[in-house]
Amino acid sequence: MNRKNEKPQEQRGNSFNLIAQGTEITGDVSTTGDLRIDGQIQGNVTCTAKLVIGDEGKILGNITCHSGEISGAVKGQIIAKELLQLNHSASIQGDIEAMRFVVEDGASISGKCTTSKSLGLPGQLPDVKLIAYEKPKAIAE
Repeated sequence: MNRKNEKPQEQRGNSFNLIAQGTEITGDVSTTGDLRIDGQIQGNVTCTAKLVIGDEGKILGNITCHSGEISGAVKGQIIAKELLQLNHSASIQGDIEAMRFVVEDGASISGKCTTSKSLGLPGQLPDVKLIAYEKPKAIAE
């Protein structure tokens, strides 16, 4: 067994990048590892792993990622090849395309949302889940 072929995959899986609050980047950002953004980026973001945008994170540009969890603000197109989770504080201005969605109650979306089988792995079906925190009420007859 050739271990040289396995090593880049192990390094890629363990890679983690953080853009801290108070940091502003003008230009495109590209990474093969996980990325968390708590600062601001004015440019396109490409992440072949998981992208997390914190409450204070702000992206002014297009996003392409494998999976993502957004709590902050995005002004641009988002493409997630797997799961995209929009938390209650997320604010999106732009079109979204993802294999699967999870949208918490309170998230703001201004744009077109599309689920697409072609983004994900073969054999998976598109899925959209809306999460509300209100308890169901009994219907009296």
